[in-house]
Amino acid sequence: MAIVAKTAEFIVPALTTQPEYAALVEKRDSLIGRHSAVRAERRETEKQIRETPAPALRRGVAELLGETSDSSTALRAKLAELTTLDRDIEAALEELRQRLTGARSAASKAIIEVCRPEYGRRVAAVARALEAVAAVRASYDDFRDQLEREDISWGGLGPVSLHFLGEHRDGHIQRFVREAKEAGYYA
Repeated sequence: MAIVAKTAEFIVPALTTQPEYAALVEKRDSLIGRHSAVRAERRETEKQIRETPAPALRRGVAELLGETSDSSTALRAKLAELTTLDRDIEAALEELRQRLTGARSAASKAIIEVCRPEYGRRVAAVARALEAVAAVRASYDDFRDQLEREDISWGGLGPVSLHFLGEHRDGHIQRFVREAKEAGYYA
C-alpha cells in the first residue's frame, strides 16, 4: 500500500536567485580574490626587502655624494601601500558580511514564499502518513489487548515496542498532526 505518491522534484531556489543578495555575494567573492592577490604580493614584497642587502651608506650621506644607498626604499613604499590596501579590503569585507546578513533575511523571506506551497504539501503528506500509522497502531494495540485480556503469555511472539511513537492517545503522531493543522498545512 503506497501512502505517499511520488511527485515531481521541487528544487529550493538558492539565496543568490535574489538580485540584491547575489550582487553582494559577487562583490564579496571579488574582494576575497583581490585580498588573496594583495596578500601574496605583500609577502613577495616583504621577501624582496629581506633579500635586499643593507645599504653601505645612510640615505642622507648617499644623497650628498650623489649616490643611491637603499634599493629597498621603493619596496618599502610599495609595502606600505599594500598594507593599507589589505586593511581597507578587510574593512570592506566586514561591511559586506554585515550587509549580507541583512540581505540574507530579505532573500530568505522571498524564497520562503516560493517554497510555502511545496512545504505545506510535504507537511500534509507526512500528517496523512502518520495518521495511517496511528490507525495501524490502534489495530496493533487492540490485538495486543485481546491477548492480554485472555491472559495469553504472548512473549513467544517476540513483542515489538511502539513506545517511540509516544502515548497512543496523545503521542508524537497526534502532536505532529495538531501542529500541522495549527500552522494551516493540514485540514
